[in-house]
Amino acid sequence: MATPTPLSPPVFSIPCHWTLLSSAQFNVTLRAMHLGYTITFLFLASFDVASQSVYASALRLGFQSLPKLTPRQLAVNQLVNASRILASQGVADDCAGHISIRDPLSPDTFLITGGSRTPTKMTPADVAVARINDSQVISAALDDHEPPIRPAEIFIHSSIYQRFPNTTVNSIAYYQAEQLLPWSLFASDSAGVNTSQVTADDLTGFFATTAGASFMGPHPAPVFSVFDDDPDATTIAVDDAAKGFSLATLFGPADAAVASVNETDGFRPLVLMRNDGATVVGTTVPEVTFRFVQAVKSARIQHCASILSAQNGSVPRFVPAQATKTSDEYLRSWLLWISQVENAMAADVARSPELWAGSGNAAATGAGSENAASMKAPLSKGLALFVICSTFSLTSLLSL
Repeated sequence: MATPTPLSPPVFSIPCHWTLLSSAQFNVTLRAMHLGYTITFLFLASFDVASQSVYASALRLGFQSLPKLTPRQLAVNQLVNASRILASQGVADDCAGHISIRDPLSPDTFLITGGSRTPTKMTPADVAVARINDSQVISAALDDHEPPIRPAEIFIHSSIYQRFPNTTVNSIAYYQAEQLLPWSLFASDSAGVNTSQVTADDLTGFFATTAGASFMGPHPAPVFSVFDDDPDATTIAVDDAAKGFSLATLFGPADAAVASVNETDGFRPLVLMRNDGATVVGTTVPEVTFRFVQAVKSARIQHCASILSAQNGSVPRFVPAQATKTSDEYLRSWLLWISQVENAMAADVARSPELWAGSGNAAATGAGSENAASMKAPLSKGLALFVICSTFSLTSLLSL
């Protein structure tokens, strides 16, 4: 019996801006694939789920050579996506704000959105590499770009990364979300209050009202103020290392674990900033994005509940301690939000393709360490699985 001729893999044309973002940037062949299934399997790969069986199936189909994307490119494009998503969801506007992730090539640096563009127009060229120990921007994240302008409040990110391990904080977002600002105007006098103990006097504290916001735990979000340490401060910005370290302490004890969120003195994944906005942390860029959007939704709900409460003096019932979550089911939301920004992104790529170029192969300080390698592995596996699943989707369509 003759051996069947293996299928020839399709021709891939994958620029650096592919990942989790816009099917419009693939060539005509790949535009037919189902983006949702592709990204779903990419996330599964990140958690080492079913990867071996998928690889084996790919080899049986004859796909021996797969294109690769660098871990740096994957991280950069997640940041670009997140920035645009947060803008489309009403979290980020033309005010200051940025999102970051630890550099997959080095434990000593992180990637952060910078430059002069607004969040809704963020590109890979605007992502900078900064050192964790001194907040200095040392290069653009991708090759062939000048170092972007350093965000004034970069110290938010560097200070938190120094305080917590990557198993607790691997991504950080700071934005001046107007929905959260009202709760930043009040001192956090109810810091030790559990949601089961809330009284009418505690309603100036920001609590979790929904399952999506339950990552906050049962306690109100801490409120940071630059004026606590310096009553004569002339700016509300966290624009130096001292302010950054002071802010970082409100996220919990040094090296705190995510699981301690229910404890009175435990980890806090969201901190309000007086007159300034909020900072949210998590383990992935999509998770931080999801948390920020859900926090804004929860703020709107609490605002409405407070109005109703004022009518008869009753107290809203917030999410109890036993219902809090330390991880988020964000995939469905992330896929939806990606689909909502991909057309605008495709148009921006067509207008300025040079802003989306660059391989991201250059390692920053500390590259090649054991820690960096461990961070790089799941990203590489996720990339390969992304391509395999794209091919499967295309093959299924052609067989119809």
